[in-house]
Amino acid sequence: MNWLNTEIGFDGWRFDMVLGYAPRFTKIYMDNNKPDFFVGEFFLKFNNKSDGKPDYDQHRNDLVHWVQNVGGVVTTIDFTTKGILGTVVGDTRFDLLKDSNGNPPGMIGLLPQNAVTFIDNHDTYSQ
Repeated sequence: MNWLNTEIGFDGWRFDMVLGYAPRFTKIYMDNNKPDFFVGEFFLKFNNKSDGKPDYDQHRNDLVHWVQNVGGVVTTIDFTTKGILGTVVGDTRFDLLKDSNGNPPGMIGLLPQNAVTFIDNHDTYSQ
């Protein structure tokens, strides 16, 4: 990775499927490489609350905890916002555009500096 960074000029890394390994391994890569940007793909399905509705708060808290466990300097793809926007558009649920504190409801409402906005890809188009 250092060769790609110093010789080829890569200035960022995307860590795929970070649920598949402990956050400490991502931290090791980050500590030993000095690119300008790191993003982890922490893709997690939504769990439902007792009322059967998706638990967006738990989902975004899981993203925040992963960022904190890696050391706080990594970013992650804000899959929570992606899920909420899908519901807002599909079910005309504009009330979901703010959390109970008036902030954006995804990870961007808790740690905007660590959230990468995301709309869709081949993994999530049917979600």
